[in-house]
Amino acid sequence: MDVNSAINQRRSIRKFKDKPVASVDIEEVLAAAIKAPSGKNLQPWHFTIVSGQHKDDLVDLMVSAANRREQEGISTGSCLGSARVMRQAPVLILIYNTHGPPQNNRENHYLWSVNIQSIGAAIQNLLLAAEARNLGTLWICDVFFADKEISRWLGRDDELVAAVALGYPEEIPEPRPRRPLEKVAEWLK
Repeated sequence: MDVNSAINQRRSIRKFKDKPVASVDIEEVLAAAIKAPSGKNLQPWHFTIVSGQHKDDLVDLMVSAANRREQEGISTGSCLGSARVMRQAPVLILIYNTHGPPQNNRENHYLWSVNIQSIGAAIQNLLLAAEARNLGTLWICDVFFADKEISRWLGRDDELVAAVALGYPEEIPEPRPRRPLEKVAEWLK
């Protein structure tokens, strides 16, 4: 599949088939992810692949954390909906920033921003590589509501940035509306 087809066909999948994803396919989408451009060539990403009972345990942890936050009066938005998708997907990929969150100085914040942009590019590569293999994905940031709990469970002390649910799509939604190009871009000539 050419890159334009992958970009145009990619959708956020929220319903997955009960079908395992071969390890070789997971390795191929991760190989595409790490080919992303990386500011200062820091390659700040780390991927933790979770499936089976470990995935169910992680989702339980996330649901518990979201429920605690709600009881504390903190809105968790779509977190429980994301947890349902995560439970249904055969594979979760957690993406970490190995350089951690920014400290309280401008230089560190700049480097953190560079790392987050690099990780975003890696995630996009992963999504497009999955699309080219007829795999569905959902980029999930709701893990923020349980980031400390998940990281402690995994024994990680770096920064959890996102998760990607991965599997064979049960349905392909219609494209979401996009604002017209003339509303989001300008030319200075």
